[in-house]
Amino acid sequence: MEIGGLPLHPLVVHGAVVLVPLSAIGALLVVLWGRARERFGWLAVAFAAAAAGFAVAARLSGQALADELGAGPLVATHRMWGELVPYPSVALALALPAALLLRTRSRAGWWTAASLTVLAAAAGLVLVVVTGDSGARAVWGSAT
Repeated sequence: MEIGGLPLHPLVVHGAVVLVPLSAIGALLVVLWGRARERFGWLAVAFAAAAAGFAVAARLSGQALADELGAGPLVATHRMWGELVPYPSVALALALPAALLLRTRSRAGWWTAASLTVLAAAAGLVLVVVTGDSGARAVWGSAT
């Protein structure tokens, strides 16, 4: 997959690298701080949805690029971590709006959705850092 002769993966991965942590931090603020919830709740949902889209696109384009170029051990490690990133990203995009909608309707529903939001945000942050680090090592070598 290419755009203008450039592989799609390096282009969309930057969207995921920026939006997954940004949406995770925004979601944590929205869930944990009432004032942020009122002001930025639905904006955080929009960022979470965009992050999920970029995470899925990065995974699909990464698989295509790895199949095209072949995979050494560093690429295989990056691919292993990268295959996981969309899961918490999509979970965050689903749990955060559920938390916002359930806030005034169901106390148990709010706590469940809020807890899932926190878990998805934390997992997304960790996975995007680990995946990005392994991707950088695959591209530029394993030197630290």
